[in-house]
Amino acid sequence: MSDLNGYIRPELIVPDLTAATKRDAIRQLVNRVFEVCNGQLKDLTRDYVCKQVISRENLMTTGVGNNLAFPHAQIEGCSDLIIAIGVSKTGVDFDSKDMQPSNIICLTISPAEKPYINLQAKAALARILVQQENINRILKASAPDEIARILTNSSGQLHKSVVAREIMRPVARYITLDTTIAQTMRIMHQSRLDILPVVDDDNILRGQISCPRIFSYGVPNFFKQLKTVSFVKYLDPFEKYFRYCKDLKVKDLYDPSVVSVTLESTLMEIIFEMATRFRSRLYVVDTGKLVGEIDRFCIIEKILFS
Repeated sequence: MSDLNGYIRPELIVPDLTAATKRDAIRQLVNRVFEVCNGQLKDLTRDYVCKQVISRENLMTTGVGNNLAFPHAQIEGCSDLIIAIGVSKTGVDFDSKDMQPSNIICLTISPAEKPYINLQAKAALARILVQQENINRILKASAPDEIARILTNSSGQLHKSVVAREIMRPVARYITLDTTIAQTMRIMHQSRLDILPVVDDDNILRGQISCPRIFSYGVPNFFKQLKTVSFVKYLDPFEKYFRYCKDLKVKDLYDPSVVSVTLESTLMEIIFEMATRFRSRLYVVDTGKLVGEIDRFCIIEKILFS
């Protein structure tokens, strides 16, 4: 298990990044890498490494929000992990999900034969930079040595296992036990979601509710035995159902047997639940409170495209 501090080098920190675009930012950081670490890149060229990082960026943005971006590439011919950090006072547009510019740009280049070390490094950096105090101190710093000290004083060992807090995303929408079914269906329609987590007034996860559960509640029992609806296709039993359903609340229909994981649940535990028990979504809780969610796209985004 390696210590992140060994990869934080002042000479690879650019405290006054002048890039106007993310391509420029990537090129400036790659240039710095070649000035400092040319021996670790063997016969590779700057243009080739830039192309690899930008190609990865074009697959899916590495702007994660909260003023952070993590451009990276796994490259054959790179002998060890390299971390270069650029700080832009004005920010660079990395197409982040929160639509905010990225002020701290962490470029990682890693050996193709060691894919996991890149993910470990990004996770370790994210644990430091998730603290707004550290971001503010870095933005105020003017010297590479000062930025390096902020990072190394806050860092620790690279975790061997990736955990839920490092791959989860914020919960897009949620509802409470007292939300009406009519409001729930409206939220589902507007958000294009067929399942929503249910919390109480203290944000404690209580369960979930799905479109199939809502619809199956009011379907006449004899409908469930039919092979075809051809002979009743002109009837509209659901019109009466929806008039009745609008007075119901989530607490009348929700499923309390929701599966959740903790912030420290490992990637293997998460994949086991999703792959072997056919879970399409897992909710992440901290002392019972809903703090995030993980679906298959989280795995694809953070693991397969890392």
